[in-house]
Amino acid sequence: MRRAPIFPLLQARPDRKRGLAALFVLAALAPLAARAQTPLPDPYDYSETAPTPKRAAPLRWQSVELGKPGHRYKMPVYANRDLAKDDLRNIKQVVVVIHGVKRDADRYYESVAALLAHNPERARDTLILAPRFSGSIDSGFGGMAAWRKASWEDGEDSVQAAGRPAPVSSFQVLDDLLRSLDDRKRLAALIGIVLAGHSAGGQLVQRYAVLNNIDGPLRRDGLALRYVIANPSSYLYLSNERPRPDGKGYAPYERGICPTYNQYKYGPDKLPAYSRETDESKLFVRYAARDVTYLLGGADNNPEDRLLDKTCGAEAQGATRLARGTGYAQYEQVLAARGARPVALHRRAFEVAGIGHNSRGMFGSVCGTRALLGDEAQAADGAAPCEVIKPRGK
Repeated sequence: MRRAPIFPLLQARPDRKRGLAALFVLAALAPLAARAQTPLPDPYDYSETAPTPKRAAPLRWQSVELGKPGHRYKMPVYANRDLAKDDLRNIKQVVVVIHGVKRDADRYYESVAALLAHNPERARDTLILAPRFSGSIDSGFGGMAAWRKASWEDGEDSVQAAGRPAPVSSFQVLDDLLRSLDDRKRLAALIGIVLAGHSAGGQLVQRYAVLNNIDGPLRRDGLALRYVIANPSSYLYLSNERPRPDGKGYAPYERGICPTYNQYKYGPDKLPAYSRETDESKLFVRYAARDVTYLLGGADNNPEDRLLDKTCGAEAQGATRLARGTGYAQYEQVLAARGARPVALHRRAFEVAGIGHNSRGMFGSVCGTRALLGDEAQAADGAAPCEVIKPRGK
């Protein structure tokens, strides 16, 4: 079969004049054709995201059974050890990392595993656990506890449905997971646990750090518990005060603007049933004594971020995650300094230079690496530097 002519003009009748005319036309069009073949590139898309590198093989989660007899349930957990078979007697520290709203526990596990790659001496004695709070519509997690959308980040109960275990709150999951680590037979050398969360995971960890009743018993058993809270959208305040719009201290918020601003999950009104202590002053004194590190991205300052909580209760705390976190760290300093006898505040707060809403960048920063693995841990080359957030006073 004959191919269609590339330049139909050349297939005209072999008339010399027409042939010459055709050649002149082609010669005139040649520069235009050349230019048409090398167009200018499209304008750069500044919102373009970098392509996600492909993994050699997907991670496989392990099924972990938690809870008391008569109310057992299973949770998917990513780990750097076989939790059913491996000898864990040399483990000295456990890092429990909580994912964000995308429930990408595998990615969060990989972020912490990357830190261990730069600290081989710690890799030998550190256990990483990344539980997954699965959604009720997620496939592949049948028979396990699951939550509606992001309700787990507030400590709410899992769904009640056929084939699922009885409802259990995400706070209770953390209780049961931490209790399972207080096992001197399997984890004879364990001395410390780090509970870290970013974004929605940071919200869960911050509220859990305020409300849980297991911190004291673990410490009495010789286990130091540290909370690392990175870039949450909001915090649990323990009074009716919020940052003043002019930046000069704190004052009760205008209820006419937001009648529910001081209700849980933003304030101490109507705390969940999980919280045994409801007195806000006692809650603050107890929370102040707990070892908490705040990590705030210096570039997490977009008030229109798609995943930022924009409800009025969250807006009362500030316009951006960076503003809300800085405001909360300063608020704790103000509360601790009140009264005839100041409250001892066991806190560290850092702004991570140049990092936005990015869990890998936050945990991989200089202060993030040390918060997760200890003050002697080495961050990777090029890790983001950190600046201490200092109290401004009243």
